[in-house]
Amino acid sequence: MNKQYTPVTNIGSVSLLMTFIVLCLAVFATLSLSGSISEYRYSQKIAEHNQEYYQASSTATQTLREIDRLLHAAYSSSPDIYYEVIEEQLTSLGTFTLDFGADRHTVSYEVPIGSSQCLQVCLSLNEPAGLNDGFYRIVTWQEVPSSLWNGDDSLNLLTL
Repeated sequence: MNKQYTPVTNIGSVSLLMTFIVLCLAVFATLSLSGSISEYRYSQKIAEHNQEYYQASSTATQTLREIDRLLHAAYSSSPDIYYEVIEEQLTSLGTFTLDFGADRHTVSYEVPIGSSQCLQVCLSLNEPAGLNDGFYRIVTWQEVPSSLWNGDDSLNLLTL
């Protein structure tokens, strides 16, 4: 009567727990990797936008320097007809929007930033009598969309 007893061990629950832990670690590693990749892509887009913005800002500053030079030359040559000379010179360049009304004198221009935005600059020219503060005052220096967004807000709920 020799009975062989096989020892009963509970290997199944330990294997199941280890499999669950390894699966959880793999899922968390995958989520971490996908999150870091998306953050990297986002940071690359932000860096590209910043580079485009600073290039546009540099171009706008160079244009502003040219306007300042024209304003100085116009005031030095003929302070009596200062606005007429400025309007003639800036109109000949063709890249500016001028508003020389009775109460205000503004010069505006835009510099593209990428394909969807532009840098809008608007200057208010000072009166010839008050040029101690400079020839102009910057009214706006901002990013604006270069085209209007036309969203489709119609909902076709009942289509037959």
